Amino acid sequence: MSVIELDGLKNFNNVREIKLPGIEKTWKIKFDDNYRVQSSLIASQVDKLYQEQASDDYEEELLDLAPAERRKRLTSDLNKFKKACVDGLSALLQDDDAGEEIYKAMGNSTEICAQIIGKINQTADKVLNVAKDEAATEKYDTER
Repeated sequence: MSVIELDGLKNFNNVREIKLPGIEKTWKIKFDDNYRVQSSLIASQVDKLYQEQASDDYEEELLDLAPAERRKRLTSDLNKFKKACVDGLSALLQDDDAGEEIYKAMGNSTEICAQIIGKINQTADKVLNVAKDEAATEKYDTER
């Protein structure tokens, strides 16, 4: 019987600690398929809201509104974006208070929270990739 060795699996560990500047707490996260789905879903929801608010159509809609209505709409949309970011961070870090804690620590910035969500989503993809680069997998490729 022969043994098949996959070099990329020697040191595989899908648990990572997440530490953010300005926050004393460290979160220990296990990146697996379920986590990857969850992080992709949250990142896409946040990105969708961001893209909607960054569109030219959105700006034109706002300009068509009276100042009081514009303020109301902006406040409502920003609160929706904040909720998606704060709730998303809490879910990704598996800590109910994490989202609000990060939001406050990052200067009440939904933009930074959205970027953190994106970075966590990228990390989920990288952690579950045992071939750290294309060259490492080439030795296993064969032409058929």
